[in-house]
Amino acid sequence: MSKLINSYVCFLAITMLSLVLLVGNLSAYEGGDVSNGGTITGTVKIAGDAPAAKVLKVDKDQATCGHDDLPSEALMLSGNSIQNAVVSITNISKGKKFGAGTPSIDQKGCVFLPHVAMIPQGSSIKLLNSDDVMHNLHSWSMKNTAFNEGVAAHGNISKTFEFPETVKVTCDVHKWMTSWLIVQENPYYALTDANGNYKLEGVPAGTYTVQAWQESLGKTTQEVTVAAGGEAKADFGLEKKAKKKRKRKKH
Repeated sequence: MSKLINSYVCFLAITMLSLVLLVGNLSAYEGGDVSNGGTITGTVKIAGDAPAAKVLKVDKDQATCGHDDLPSEALMLSGNSIQNAVVSITNISKGKKFGAGTPSIDQKGCVFLPHVAMIPQGSSIKLLNSDDVMHNLHSWSMKNTAFNEGVAAHGNISKTFEFPETVKVTCDVHKWMTSWLIVQENPYYALTDANGNYKLEGVPAGTYTVQAWQESLGKTTQEVTVAAGGEAKADFGLEKKAKKKRKRKKH
């Protein structure tokens, strides 16, 4: 009887795995040539008053990391324009091909460069250490395999990310160090520049959900219609979330 039950459980597990793989293949992005593609352009700005700039205290390995505090990159503003916001199309299944190249994140002067990196799902990224001290890279992910691994001075490691996800990467040795890795399922994504501008090119005609995300402000979306060969405009405003007040228990 137990053998029968075990066989049935194995059959169910294999069936479920097959369904997951089938659904994944059916929903996989298809890249190719786009004829007469359009563009989506716009800006990402902070709505309301800008918070005071934060600084990060450098308190370890100062011969390499420096003696001065560092400006936080968690929210980089020029006026009310946001730099390093990620703008992407979230619901496109067919369009242009991914660009070539192997992306990397370096650790230089005990700072991650760049602060925000983006890669296609299923690809690898090189994690470099240009410093004279060891760093310990710690990824915070749910879908992809997390890692917590030391990188020797002037060393490097390579990691592959199979699933779309926003991954926070920190250094356990130098607590002020933080970066973000955005794993994308399609090539329609861009980082805003110092003036909050972005541009998505080669977009097939259609209506899409476009998302703007920023690590400190969260995300917002809007529907955007792109005409063949046309240019659509989509501006975003992100607002700092108010802190929830804790309710005091009544005695």
